[in-house]
Amino acid sequence: MKNALILMIILALPLAAAAQELKGQAPHAPGQEIDTRVGIEEHLGRTIPIDELNFTDEEGNPVKLADLFGKPVILTLVYFSCPGICTPLLNELSRVVQQSRMVPGEDFRMITISFDPDEGHELAKLKRTNMIAAMESNVPPPEEWRFLVGDEENIRRIADEVGFRYVRDRNGIDFVHAASVMFLSPEGKIVRYLNTTRFNPADLEMAVIDAGNGRARSLMQKVERLCYAYDPEGQAYVLKVNRIILGITLIFVLLFVGFLVLKKPAGRSEGAA
Repeated sequence: MKNALILMIILALPLAAAAQELKGQAPHAPGQEIDTRVGIEEHLGRTIPIDELNFTDEEGNPVKLADLFGKPVILTLVYFSCPGICTPLLNELSRVVQQSRMVPGEDFRMITISFDPDEGHELAKLKRTNMIAAMESNVPPPEEWRFLVGDEENIRRIADEVGFRYVRDRNGIDFVHAASVMFLSPEGKIVRYLNTTRFNPADLEMAVIDAGNGRARSLMQKVERLCYAYDPEGQAYVLKVNRIILGITLIFVLLFVGFLVLKKPAGRSEGAA
C-alpha cells in the first residue's frame, strides 16, 4: 500500500509541473491563432504630442488634448458601445477613485477616449452621465472626467503613441482589444500602465504620484512612496517589506543612540555628590 502511494505521487509530479507551466495562459480553441496586432506595447517615458491631437467633447465642441492636461492624467481608451471589457474597466476605475484619498480635479484628471470613429459625442455624453451618476463618493466634477470622440487619424495616432493595439472584429461592428489604465504627467509623458481590469487604490495613488512629475507631496505620500515599488511583471505596486524593516531598524537605532547620548550617567553624579 505504501509503495503504491509513493508511485502515485511520483506519477503526479510531471502533471503538476505541466499545470504550473500552463498557469496564466489564456485558453484558446484548437487551431485558433493569437492576433499579435492586439495588445499593449508599453512606451514608458514617451511624451505624446498633446498639442497635435484634436478630439470632440461631450457637447460636440472641438478640443485640443493639450487643453485637458496641466495635471496628472489617467487615460483610458475604450469604445462606448463595447459589449466586453470596456465598461468593467471604467467601473473598476470608478470604484477605485471612490475609495481613493486623492481628489479628482485636485490631484488628477481622467480622460476617456473612444477608439471607434463611428461613435458620436451624444454617446460620449451619455456614457459620462451614467458613469458619474453611479458614483456615491469622491465624485469628480464633469469637467474632470472627460469623454471624447474623434476621427480615425487622431484616434490611430494616440493609440500608436501609447502602444494600444486593436483591430476591428470579424462582425465589422465590434473591436478586439486589451484593457489598460495609463498614467501621464501634466506634460503628456507616459509614466505608468496598469494593464488589468482589477487594481486597488494604492495602485492608482502611487501611479498618480509618479505621474505628478515633481509635484509637491505630503509627508504621508512620501512615506508611502518609499514603502511601495512598481512591479513591471505584476503590473501593480507592491509593498516592499524589506524597506519597512530597514526603516523600523534605523528608527530604533537612532532612538537607542539618542537614549545613550541624553542619558545622564547616574553613577558619576552620585560619586561627585
